[in-house]
Amino acid sequence: MLDLSKAIKESEEVYYTEEKLISLSRRDIYLLIELAKSTSRRRVRLCCHSSLEDTLHEMIIVHEKNAYVRPHKHLNKIESMIVLLGEADYVTFSQEGEITEVLSLGDPKSKYTFFQSMRDERFHTLLVRSDWLAFVEITKGPFKKEDNVDAKWSPPLKKEKEVQSFLKSLIKEVDKYKLNT
Repeated sequence: MLDLSKAIKESEEVYYTEEKLISLSRRDIYLLIELAKSTSRRRVRLCCHSSLEDTLHEMIIVHEKNAYVRPHKHLNKIESMIVLLGEADYVTFSQEGEITEVLSLGDPKSKYTFFQSMRDERFHTLLVRSDWLAFVEITKGPFKKEDNVDAKWSPPLKKEKEVQSFLKSLIKEVDKYKLNT
């Protein structure tokens, strides 16, 4: 069981656990959702690794519906994702911002794919379709900001009106893409 009282709070959204045996139940996922409800961006990340310098990064991440995950790519990193709760579309893009693939994701009890692994440097994002999405993300460390490249054709988080417009447009494009494939 998860004991957040033993976790180190890095920021409003990021916690590190120092426990040597980490186990999560469905109850713990709902605990993380409750925690995410209290954050300004309504998301939370529990890092199971102890620091940014670790060579393996394992995180339990919770996002609210319509969370903005700016399209980005990772240089020289594999990123895997396992959905624990909820549904989302994992969207990949060309360098110019054209949708190249949409993968509907859901927890193992859903009709959707619950595991995906990105093994190249492709721009991608998540569109959360359920009220809440909880997933495990695994990638290679150490974390270096310069290894993450934001798509220049997507707005930065700070530009709220542009972000909302971008999300609305992207949702329409993704829905259209899914109808045509």
